[in-house]
Amino acid sequence: MKKTLILTLFLGGMLMAADTQTITRNGELGSFKGDSKIFSGEVKVSTLFKSTSWREFGGGLVEFSKNARSAWHTHPAGQTLIVTDGEILTKIPGQAASIAKKGDVISCPPNIRHFHGATDTSHGSHIALTQEKNGQNVNWEELVSDEEYAKALKEAKK
Repeated sequence: MKKTLILTLFLGGMLMAADTQTITRNGELGSFKGDSKIFSGEVKVSTLFKSTSWREFGGGLVEFSKNARSAWHTHPAGQTLIVTDGEILTKIPGQAASIAKKGDVISCPPNIRHFHGATDTSHGSHIALTQEKNGQNVNWEELVSDEEYAKALKEAKK
C-alpha cells in the first residue's frame, strides 16, 4: 500500500510536470563565440531552448557581424531560420543566393548543402530551429571562401 501511494504520487508529479508551462530566462542556457572552424568573422550563438520529450526541436539565436558567415553545412532533419534583425545572406550550390530581412523565414529541407550569414553592408541575426536525426542536428563542412562569399553577395544583389 505504501509503495503504491509513493508510486502514484511520483507518477502524478511527472504528469503534472509535463502539463506545466516553463519560462527559460534570456541567457539562462548560455552563449558562445562562433568557432573559427565553422564560422568566418564574429559570430555569437545563444541557446534559447532545447528539445524535450514533447518538443522535438531546439532553438538558438545566431548573431553575425558584417561579412560573418557559417561554413557550408547540412541538417539531417532540416532547419528553419527566422530573421530577427539586419540581413541574412543564404546560398545553396547551383542556385542564386538570396538576402532575407527581418521577419523573413528561411526554410531549408533535410540534407541541403548551404551557408548563411550577414551581408557586407549589414549585420544579421536569426533564430535557428533544428531537430536531431540519429542524435545529430548539423553536419559541418569546409569554410566558405572569400571568393564564394563575394560571388554569393553579387548574385543576391542583382
